[in-house]
Amino acid sequence: MATPRLFSTVSLFFVSLMFVPAAGAKEEKVWWEAAQPRWAGSDLGGVFSGTISLRGARPDKVFKAIAISLHEGGRRATAIFDTEMLNLVTAVPEHGVMFNTYRDGLGGSGHWVGAPYLFNNPPGPGCAMGGTFADTRDDKSGPLPRAHAQYRGLYRHGDKVVLRYTVGDTPVLDLVELAGAGLLRQIEIGAPSAELSLSLGAASDKISLVSVAGKAQVVEAEGRQVLRVAPQKGIARVQVAYGETGSGRRPVHDLRTFIKGGPARYPEPLVTKGVLGGGGGAYAVDTITPPFDNPGKVLFRFGGHDFLPGGDAAVCTMDGDVWVVSGIDDKLEKLSWRRFATGLFQPLGLRVVDGKVYVLGRDQITRLHDLNGDGEADFYECFNNGCKIGDHVHEFTTGLDTDPAGNFYFVKGHGGRNRHAGTFLKVSPDGRDIAVVATGFRWPNGSGVGPAGQMTVADQQGNWVPSSRIDLLREGGFYGFMGTHHREVAPQTYDGPLCWIPHGVDNSCGGQGWVEGDRWGPFEGMMVHTSYGKCQLFLVLQEQVGGVDQAGVVRFPGVQFESGAMRARFNPRDGQLYVSGLKGWQTSGAKDGCFQRVRYTGGAVRMPAALHVHENGLRVAFTERIDSELAEDLDSWRVERWNYRWAGAYGSKEWSVADPEKQGRDKVVVKSAKLLRGDREVFLEIPDMKPVMQMGVGYDLETADGDEVIGAIYNTVHAMAPAYGG
Repeated sequence: MATPRLFSTVSLFFVSLMFVPAAGAKEEKVWWEAAQPRWAGSDLGGVFSGTISLRGARPDKVFKAIAISLHEGGRRATAIFDTEMLNLVTAVPEHGVMFNTYRDGLGGSGHWVGAPYLFNNPPGPGCAMGGTFADTRDDKSGPLPRAHAQYRGLYRHGDKVVLRYTVGDTPVLDLVELAGAGLLRQIEIGAPSAELSLSLGAASDKISLVSVAGKAQVVEAEGRQVLRVAPQKGIARVQVAYGETGSGRRPVHDLRTFIKGGPARYPEPLVTKGVLGGGGGAYAVDTITPPFDNPGKVLFRFGGHDFLPGGDAAVCTMDGDVWVVSGIDDKLEKLSWRRFATGLFQPLGLRVVDGKVYVLGRDQITRLHDLNGDGEADFYECFNNGCKIGDHVHEFTTGLDTDPAGNFYFVKGHGGRNRHAGTFLKVSPDGRDIAVVATGFRWPNGSGVGPAGQMTVADQQGNWVPSSRIDLLREGGFYGFMGTHHREVAPQTYDGPLCWIPHGVDNSCGGQGWVEGDRWGPFEGMMVHTSYGKCQLFLVLQEQVGGVDQAGVVRFPGVQFESGAMRARFNPRDGQLYVSGLKGWQTSGAKDGCFQRVRYTGGAVRMPAALHVHENGLRVAFTERIDSELAEDLDSWRVERWNYRWAGAYGSKEWSVADPEKQGRDKVVVKSAKLLRGDREVFLEIPDMKPVMQMGVGYDLETADGDEVIGAIYNTVHAMAPAYGG
């Protein structure tokens, strides 16, 4: 059963431009008559999650809002529920959420609605166990304390959306429907052991108790109308009317019938045919073709992916969907895309654990449940919503990985004035606890967790970030962006990266992954890094010298993605690398999104495989035997180095190491080059080796069989091993 489109005809200008007539304008546009991004014209699935401003109402902003599209007899409305305050804030007749137009709707979370409102619940918590509706949060941000109340998720059943939360230990189910010119709200409260109160609306709102089973009444208190439920052994079932609901008695639902799985809303898959890559190299890029052209005008801008036990892929889109893709095999002849979930809050990370899909949005980690086995999620469980958020353009949450102990990790961009802005976060395996691991991040579009629990983040150039960087994290570390150091005393320095990457090589980083097994060529256990800006893939040449970690990166030749690459996962079924991403801001990508496979063809891999730094030079190892004449010809090598400046300015110029006041790169003298035993490693003798932020090692070589090996390594030198004398 297909649901009606949500908010498909409304539109919005930038908030700062609303209600400001242009010079000479004869009349002012009403708020629902402005231009909208493509996103607003797609089938959003009946639910939209985001940060929503309420024009002319209080609260004026709901940071973690769920907008529910309501329909009856040609009428429609949008109800707004606050998942942090557990408060049904308001409802807007006939109009839906207005979308942020910046970067085609993806440049922030500043969506909004405007008057008229059917009612307006006062700010603050929407529930209480006895006492008052006081805000019990220690810093007045984020969700209410677990002991006060907790959002548990929502159920989808046809066009019905049932909210689930607890007040204290008491479970609550909450359903809102259209009725006449108003709303009917049905609430089920499960055997409260103490008096429980729910805020219904302001004292001036037209609210009435229609039906009640159990001990409950509507009273006025603290300037609001309150549903007060007395302690009782059974379920209290209450029906409340907002506004003019029309004549005739409406049925009182047993909401428990709607939480067991409903009819499939998108039973017919969208079918595409994949494209196998060619080129004759060691790695081919295959395309798992998204159904860009579809009846619902749904957009496919991918934010993450992982693999289900049967081999199907689960992929999320930044526009709020999760899709399950089947038919991923050697030929990709028939790919079936089933819409599994909708209405999530800009998800930019996905992980499958024990067969369950976990999705990372700005608001929470959501665990999705298919309760009746029909291929669609029926219960969107709030696994953890402890992440504090604001509405800044850079405050995305990205990644979502797990360590061997089952902990979840993700990274959050800066901008919000809260303790989680610009931090790397850890969530316990049961979802109860959230903690900051490291701070000082600006706008990282990716992270990773390796097989041994190693944690990485890749930030990109900006204020206090001189150039792109891959960080190997330590707990409690500070990684450079001063706006998110979260310390009582501002730090005077920062933890250095695993390696810097020149802005021209990777101007916008993605996430990291680790090669699993030997089915993907000669790089088992090594890290790969994705570039969002350049749509490319890099191998990370990592080493540890005296307990200090450092690395360089080298591009996989011939690997180019159709959109900005952000997530990298190896499929346990075929052992190949799968990459997903999108085009939402600056990238060389041509398409809205990409879901592609980097397949090892079995051919010869001709690229570096290791880099070792010594006091007297560099050892570069290759995957193939190298021609000795070219290897030892100094004209085959070009080595440069330079530093950056850590400062509040946007990015850094390149600065000479020899003369720190001079801009530019220093050419490094290579005294000799020697091909070592086995013909797969070259030692470059460099008498003037020293620590440096950025080094570039260019090579123009051939294998022993005469095939070209051309490229460059970009590395960082923190420490040097003793002089090489082999």
